[in-house]
Amino acid sequence: MTLNNTTAKDVKEPILEEYRRNQDTEQHLAENPRKTVLLLLQGAVDKGNLAKVCHQSQALVEKGFHLGRMTTILDALRDRLNLTQDTPLAFDLEELYRYADQSIQEAVFEKDTFYLDSSIEILTELRDAWMEMMQQTGQLPENA
Repeated sequence: MTLNNTTAKDVKEPILEEYRRNQDTEQHLAENPRKTVLLLLQGAVDKGNLAKVCHQSQALVEKGFHLGRMTTILDALRDRLNLTQDTPLAFDLEELYRYADQSIQEAVFEKDTFYLDSSIEILTELRDAWMEMMQQTGQLPENA
């Protein structure tokens, strides 16, 4: 008879490896908030596309997971807005984020992908515009 000496810690370690904090990466992103926004927008688009694939394959639990991640990313984007009289664009972005978030909430129970497609389209256009702005100001190489 063999004993299984696997502990809960042994099982969790590989799963959590992906989520370990990297201080160098965090410091670099803290020094470059525009790149952080670009990465967040890309992450939201990626999660939206994954949710769409899950919807099409009827993997509804996984779809819900990705929709939840999209909402979390939108919250992080909202947290980075500087809502003052001197930043009217921030208020416009807040409205776009709010609409995308509402579309994500509607996408949870929809039979087709109208609302999910809508949120992906908004976030993709924002990401592309953000990337273009960063390229034009020299903050991002043209081929990135």
